[in-house]
Amino acid sequence: MNKLSLFCIFLIYNFCISAQPVSLKSLPDPLPESAIPNQLDFPNDKKNFIPFFDKLNDLIFRGSSEINIVHIGGSHVQAGMLTDAIRFKLQSMSPGLEGERGFFFPFALAHTNNPRTYKTKAFPSLNNWTGQRCSVPQHKGPWGLSGIRAWTRDTSSRVQIFSTKKPFDFKQIRIFAAPSDSSMSVKFLNAPDSSWYNSSIDAFEARYKKNQDTINFRLFCENDKQNYFSLEGVQVLRGTHGLRYHAIGANGAATHSYLKCTRFKKQLKAISPDLVLFGLGINDAYKKSGRFDSIAFERNYDSIVKAIKSVNSDCSFIYLTNNDSFYKGHYNPHGEVVRRSMYRLAKKHSAAVHDLYSLMGGQNSIAFWIRKGWAKKDGIHMTSVGYGIQAYWLAEAIESEYLMSQIENNSDSGITQFNLTND
Repeated sequence: MNKLSLFCIFLIYNFCISAQPVSLKSLPDPLPESAIPNQLDFPNDKKNFIPFFDKLNDLIFRGSSEINIVHIGGSHVQAGMLTDAIRFKLQSMSPGLEGERGFFFPFALAHTNNPRTYKTKAFPSLNNWTGQRCSVPQHKGPWGLSGIRAWTRDTSSRVQIFSTKKPFDFKQIRIFAAPSDSSMSVKFLNAPDSSWYNSSIDAFEARYKKNQDTINFRLFCENDKQNYFSLEGVQVLRGTHGLRYHAIGANGAATHSYLKCTRFKKQLKAISPDLVLFGLGINDAYKKSGRFDSIAFERNYDSIVKAIKSVNSDCSFIYLTNNDSFYKGHYNPHGEVVRRSMYRLAKKHSAAVHDLYSLMGGQNSIAFWIRKGWAKKDGIHMTSVGYGIQAYWLAEAIESEYLMSQIENNSDSGITQFNLTND
């Protein structure tokens, strides 16, 4: 099959998928037009996206790559409606892109809202677990990549996690946990072929001969000193090529929150991201007018970028500007300030910007979105429809930039005509 045929499939494949997330199923028809052209902006240059697009090209045309995309944010990410929709759209760009779910956190263990696409159960009771978030000043760590942890002293606890949509279908499982002499150990159920503790990423691991649908493990003590367990995340792996979309978000998280996660970089090695979507900013900007510190905000992002690049120096970045928002029921002017900061950061780090703030209409547009039913009345969060619109715009912008990169590459190679239609 030639590239022209594959690109035709690329463009129509979205219409052949049935199991869409609820936020995409609820999209209005026709889709609302953005206030400005929907695209990725590159304040500097595009050279840092070459490795990502090359790997995506290998995956689409040769099926020979594994792509890891990480989305870091706060409550917009934790809720799952936005990230589930983006994951679906990106994995639907072409046949054969769908990878495992990747890294996630079982939020129900921490007694906070959990995405609808998977459920977590604990036996004898969820009440034996306590949650701690990096975004809450009085909460204590240590934290890892997820920025949230669930801990227990119940030595008999058993945990079960399963998908409510498409099965996890994994052959390898990782349970990220804080290493300590007093930490309990993990026993994986369902008869794994092998299991071990991987100290290089702070995770208990197991491998199965047959694909598994449900994560099952229990805690146990190897000696009298072990009376505590702190879970920091879960990762499922299938061992096949594909695009993995990892969601990392905790309610209330700001840029400084993840700087408190002492094992962020160590556990990120389990993923080694090719592309990171930065969705932190809405909580940084949730302050009285004039109180937002753009210098500290940019400095925090510099530190996060440095940590990620130490894991993969070829990683690409997209900054996602804040949605227009309210502060305690009144207009919050910091959305525009965050937007300018993100463009400066993108120029500094040769990254891209997806400007949701301007796409949705800029200053005071949140009031319009509330009236249309696309944003909640708090003026901060989106409804299912709003998250679907945001996901559609972002995925479309990434797809369009990838297609343009391929057209430019073909042109540079001497191919002067490249038609994406059947005309």
